[in-house]
Amino acid sequence: MAEIVQQRIEERIPELEQLERVGLFTKKEVKSIIKRATALEYKLHRLIVNKEDFIAYIQPENCGKIHWRAMKFLEGESVQRFTSKYTLHQTGHL
Repeated sequence: MAEIVQQRIEERIPELEQLERVGLFTKKEVKSIIKRATALEYKLHRLIVNKEDFIAYIQPENCGKIHWRAMKFLEGESVQRFTSKYTLHQTGHL
């Protein structure tokens, strides 16, 4: 069970690091997200899983924060410019 949870968390790390690189999250917030995701993953891999566990898993606490911070990050930039900036960040050229 621990191997599956670890693998799922490791799959999320590049995305969270990208959100940190573009300035949407701080390192402390990324650690908090990983900690919460790990706890939720373990709950989903128990022998007895409740409906509330699934609901908590699909309702990320930071979804609203991501949207708000992304809009603030754009601040007048066009979508094309944001996309190109994101791509450059993702490929490591910026």
